[in-house]
Amino acid sequence: MENGRTNRDKGKYDLLQHDAIASFFKNRKTQFLFQLPAALFLAIVVVAGFFGTQNSNLNLATISIWVIWWSLLIISLALFGRVWCFMCPFGATGDWVQRRAFYKKVNDVFSLNRKLPARFRNLSLAAIFFLVITWADFQFNLVNSPLNTAYFIVVLLAIIVIVSTIFERRSFCRYVCPITGLAGLYSMFAPSELRAKEKETCKTCKEKYCISGNEKGYPCPVFEYPGTMEKNTHCILCTECAKTCHRSNISFNLRSFAGDLLTLSKTRTDEAIFILMLLGVTVFQTLIMIRPWAGLTTDLMIYTGTDYDSVRFMLFIAVAASPVLVYSAAIGISKLLNRKVIFKDLFMGYAYSIIPLGLMMHLSHNLRHLLEEGTGIIQVISDPFGSGWDLFGTSGYMPAPLLNSNNILLIQWLLMFIGLGFSMSVGRGVSRRMSRENESAYIPVLVFVFIFFVFNLWMFGQPIMHKH
Repeated sequence: MENGRTNRDKGKYDLLQHDAIASFFKNRKTQFLFQLPAALFLAIVVVAGFFGTQNSNLNLATISIWVIWWSLLIISLALFGRVWCFMCPFGATGDWVQRRAFYKKVNDVFSLNRKLPARFRNLSLAAIFFLVITWADFQFNLVNSPLNTAYFIVVLLAIIVIVSTIFERRSFCRYVCPITGLAGLYSMFAPSELRAKEKETCKTCKEKYCISGNEKGYPCPVFEYPGTMEKNTHCILCTECAKTCHRSNISFNLRSFAGDLLTLSKTRTDEAIFILMLLGVTVFQTLIMIRPWAGLTTDLMIYTGTDYDSVRFMLFIAVAASPVLVYSAAIGISKLLNRKVIFKDLFMGYAYSIIPLGLMMHLSHNLRHLLEEGTGIIQVISDPFGSGWDLFGTSGYMPAPLLNSNNILLIQWLLMFIGLGFSMSVGRGVSRRMSRENESAYIPVLVFVFIFFVFNLWMFGQPIMHKH
């Protein structure tokens, strides 16, 4: 080993080679010191939602959650992976209830410790939860209601407590959390990873404390085994494996962007479908903000004779499902061009090449919210309940966008081109791995990617009607 790198992992730099960083990771109090402020802030948000003004522009609940947190979450996934999961107050609540301790290692847990039924050990529950929340936002204007935001947080906390007292470890975080699919798939793009240093060391280890736990830490809360882990999808960076590994065989590496996607060998159908669904939802969330959307909705109501809510629901389903349908057609053509590879393998393999473009679409969408509306937090943080307080002397601040629309549009387009470049690079890699003799099978998928790339450039250029 030299300068934190091994011959096998050239281009990666292990931060845990530094004693101070390693000690920080292994200290049982470290995660709690990040979780506690997040939990306290969440409590303030709930109180603001229930008892503060119901003007969404003046209430901490709506501004902090739907403008600031959601935007920063997408940015953090692209840059740091699932670092939010490390400090998430929702996951922490489940841990604290189960363990009846904030950070100390305990042997007995307050849970029935049942396994989630095998048919649900995938992204199906998370996908349904994610779609329900997206529709609830659209139907009940969740992002503009401090009260509904508070109710949503309380209901989510209740679900976590119930799941944690019935099922083992962080079953909620792995299989149920509405953002676990989004967070896991987007984090594959991040330039960091937690991995085993040497896979051979894991193979020869008989104790395997990383999956069984010991006096220094718990078994992996999300059922991962560092010895075979090759992607960021499920790792929540809790660092329990770094605490329990008696061979110090855990590394936290800095690497190139899209590292997982460029070397991926294991694919899953549920992840492929979630990638496409996520693409459709992101398109939908942008569509409903542009002016042509109102005209389309009105025209459909007239032509079909259907009421407003029914038309909106049909459009939601159509837009969310459209990537799956169009992509399936593209894969069907790919199958004709490459008969040696079965449809399912083509479907799963190429789906991961869409992640960079989908991530940049999502990031571009939320970046507009952050840059145009994020400054509202300056006023709200001084008067979180909209009740006349002026804690920091900024309650009278008149928020103005950080950038004008033209500059934001340039950034959005730049991000889209970055996403396109990475998606093409990943797609070519997938094509070479599946069939070196016939890479033409990637052409239909490339057309699919270009269609959504161009469509999003058009959407971002349309006049915006803000939801917030």
